Amino acid sequence: MIVTMVFFLYNKVLLRFIVALCGIGVGLTAWQYLALSQAKLGRQGLIDAFAIICFPIAAWLIMLTAEVVDNHYVRAFSCLCMLLGGFVSYGWIFRQDGPVLKALPGGPAGMQIITLGFWLAMLLSLGMLSLLVIRLIRDKQNLGRIPGAQAQLDQVLATAPASPAGPRTPEKLEPIPIDTTPIGAAASTSPAAAPEAIQPERSPAPVSKLVAIGGLYLGTEYPLGSGDHGIGRADAEILLDKDNQVSRNHAGISVDEQGMATLSDRGSTNGTFLNNAKIDSAALAPGDVIRIGTTQFRVEGRS
Repeated sequence: MIVTMVFFLYNKVLLRFIVALCGIGVGLTAWQYLALSQAKLGRQGLIDAFAIICFPIAAWLIMLTAEVVDNHYVRAFSCLCMLLGGFVSYGWIFRQDGPVLKALPGGPAGMQIITLGFWLAMLLSLGMLSLLVIRLIRDKQNLGRIPGAQAQLDQVLATAPASPAGPRTPEKLEPIPIDTTPIGAAASTSPAAAPEAIQPERSPAPVSKLVAIGGLYLGTEYPLGSGDHGIGRADAEILLDKDNQVSRNHAGISVDEQGMATLSDRGSTNGTFLNNAKIDSAALAPGDVIRIGTTQFRVEGRS
């Protein structure tokens, strides 16, 4: 059941196949409708028919645009445009012109092709819209995780190697001292007397790989050798093509010869997060948690 759901909801090849079939349906409808209309009224009939059939044609062009930008929201919008275009053109094609076109030579066969192509495009658009709506709802509810992913996440965390320093026990916090210095004296105090800012305990160190600990790629490991490692939905070393919240060229990790790594955002739409803080560029340390879209990674150090 889970495999079937993943195939239908998370398979872009299936969506593109549906778009291709919709294009065939729109093409058959337009070809026969334009041919019969020209036979009925000549050039003027051709112009009038094109003005009517342009609605489904424009909707299919939006479908192609959605595949170029590779965005499910644009795909859903294109399906709505196709259904709206079919609603607008249905009355003209089948109710007003249909009876007249059927009386022409070759009209009955032509109208059968028009009917087949029209309903093929409409039904496929409705089915594709249903798949996309379910996919988007599941992504919002599960943050991109497929059923059973939480159990896998618990297993990954349970089998994660313990820190070499052992479990860290919370330190007892000292009471905050109360400053009883008079206001005037405080104003004249030298800045050098101010306490130094507390530095974070994490420090950059050589890294070896990323381990996905959340999202659709849970449990997947990505080695981090020296060089540049792009992260995104297309043409990336760390390919996250199933995560709809990831940009095409989302972020990158640059690793030098010593294994020191730097994470950089590349103008992504939803941002890049390191340890729950949005960053533009930051050095990485073992144990860091990176969030790209709905996918989370843990940075592993060199053994």
